[in-house]
Amino acid sequence: MDDVANALAGSRLAAPELWAELQPYRFEDQYHLVRTHRRFVTWGLCELLCGESVRLTAVDPERAVESAELAVLLSDLLKEEEPGCARRLYRLRGYAWAHDGNARRVQGDLRNADESFSIADAWWEAGAELGDALGYEPMFLELKSSMRIAQRRFPEAFEILDRMYAIHAAGGGDGHLAGRTLLKKALALAEMGEPEQAIGLLQRAEPMISRERDPRLFVCLRHNLLWNLATLEAYAEAKVLLPEVAALFRELGNPVDLLRLRWAEGRVAAGLRQTEDAIQIFEGLRQDFAARGIGYDAALVTLELTALYAQAGSMADVKRLSLEMAGIFQTQEVPREALAALLFFQKAAERERATAKLAREIGAFLEKLRSDPGLRFERLR
Repeated sequence: MDDVANALAGSRLAAPELWAELQPYRFEDQYHLVRTHRRFVTWGLCELLCGESVRLTAVDPERAVESAELAVLLSDLLKEEEPGCARRLYRLRGYAWAHDGNARRVQGDLRNADESFSIADAWWEAGAELGDALGYEPMFLELKSSMRIAQRRFPEAFEILDRMYAIHAAGGGDGHLAGRTLLKKALALAEMGEPEQAIGLLQRAEPMISRERDPRLFVCLRHNLLWNLATLEAYAEAKVLLPEVAALFRELGNPVDLLRLRWAEGRVAAGLRQTEDAIQIFEGLRQDFAARGIGYDAALVTLELTALYAQAGSMADVKRLSLEMAGIFQTQEVPREALAALLFFQKAAERERATAKLAREIGAFLEKLRSDPGLRFERLR
């Protein structure tokens, strides 16, 4: 092991103790301490904070951004010889900025996330001669692919995902991570409205993913297989999967996961013309989503419920639900076009012209709008 490798190993070993010292402070104080106390300016702490940012995205997006900002600050304060050559530092800066962009993406701040990724790309390319000596490339590509999917820049996302797959599937690579890459590509295909292709990739990924290594990833795969089967209207196949996926979700014990399972269950019941069961599921589900402040999903479920009532000719229920949907959205921060679509539906319901077809069209628009905020509701024009 050369001097640089020894220095990096020592820095990484000392990082948890430095972070334990900083953790009790507010973010503003952490930032000040890092700027004014040179002993905190270490390579290992920068890497550790990048990892913290990824971990926190699922539980506390605001703190995820703060951790990434500290990592960016550290990468900026480090000098070229701490340790090694300039190209190593350039790669670290690109890595830190990519984590900053990722955390902002999770927060929904795509504009600033894109700026962070532009800076990340510039630093990353500046250190390109180094290759992947630091082992950062798989995670850098992972974060960037998530950004491109969020931006609906799917061709770029697929190009990045193919590079990731090649890295993980190469001789001596990691089959589990290769499977995770295929799963991610399947999720992107589902967002593009290609459930059949998504199912093919999910089936290909399944034997590669280790349930013991990452139980949640395995459950995610099985749930997405169920969801895409329902989207394809393969309701009988989807129903067979329901008990297994339900058992997997109960093992994880995440209440929101169970809500999403019930959503799939309601769709399957509706598709199999078990209308009373579907109505009962959707009525309870939309209330549970609303109670948890997940208003967007509450509205989507309500539209599916409204379509069932419209099919049954129960216009009183259609009117009631359209008023409740608009009320939920008006009390939350939602895209203007989403509110416009629901108000359009509400007016149609008032005139008793809200059909099941219209409810599904509005629901499909809201689904697309969630991942493509630039969409416009053309029916108003």
